[in-house]
Amino acid sequence: MAADSGNRRAEPKEREGGTDTRLALILAAERIFSEEGISNTSLRRINQAAGQRNESAIHYYFGSREGLVAAILELRTTPINAARVRLMREARARRGTLPLESRDIAEAMTRPLTDHLRQNLNDTWYLRFQSMLWLDRPIWKQFEKDERTEGLKLVLDALLEAKPFLPERLARHRYSLALQMTANALARIERAASESAEGWDVQRAELEFLSLDDAIVAILDSQPSPAVVAALRDSDSL
Repeated sequence: MAADSGNRRAEPKEREGGTDTRLALILAAERIFSEEGISNTSLRRINQAAGQRNESAIHYYFGSREGLVAAILELRTTPINAARVRLMREARARRGTLPLESRDIAEAMTRPLTDHLRQNLNDTWYLRFQSMLWLDRPIWKQFEKDERTEGLKLVLDALLEAKPFLPERLARHRYSLALQMTANALARIERAASESAEGWDVQRAELEFLSLDDAIVAILDSQPSPAVVAALRDSDSL
C-alpha cells in the first residue's frame, strides 16, 4: 500500500511534465508545418525544435504525423469552431425564419479567424498552418469531416438555403472559393505581422479584414455568367 501511495503522489508531477512536453511539440509542429508544409517536414526536426532529445517523443504522445495534426486542430480549431457556431446561432436568432444574408455568412466564416489574429497578432502560425493543411489534400481529407468543422457545416447549409436559385454545385464551389480565399488572405496577413513585429500597421489589418468580407459577399451574390451556365449545362449532360 505504501508503494502504491508513493506512485500516486508522483503522478501529478509526471503528468504536468508530460503536458508541457506535449504542448511544446504541438507549438513547434504548428510553426514548422506552417513554414515547410506538413508532409515535407520530418518529425525529427519537430522533436529538435521542441527541445526533445528523445526521437520517439512524437510517436509516444501522438502516435503519428496525423495525430500531431489532430492535436494542433484540437488546440486551435476547437475554440474557433465554437465561436463560429455561436455566430451562426446569433445570426439565426436575428433573422428569425428568414434565410441568412450573405454578410452574415461571410462574417461567420472570417470573424473567428480574424479574432484569433487580433488576439495573437505577433505570436501565431495557425493561419499559415491551416493554409498548408488545405494544400495537403491527402492529409486534409482525413480531417475534412472532423467534428470541429461543425460551424463550417452550418455556414454551408445557410448558404444553400439562402441561394436556392443557384445550382447546388455552383453554390458549393463558391463556398470552397471563399474558404480558400480566407485561408490564403489571412495566412498572408499573419506572415506579414510576424515579420514586421512592432512595425505592423493594425489599421491596415482591420481594413483588410473588412475588405475580405466584402470580397466573400461579392462571390456569394454574383449572378452566374452565361459562360458558367453553359459550362454547368454541358457538364450535367456528360
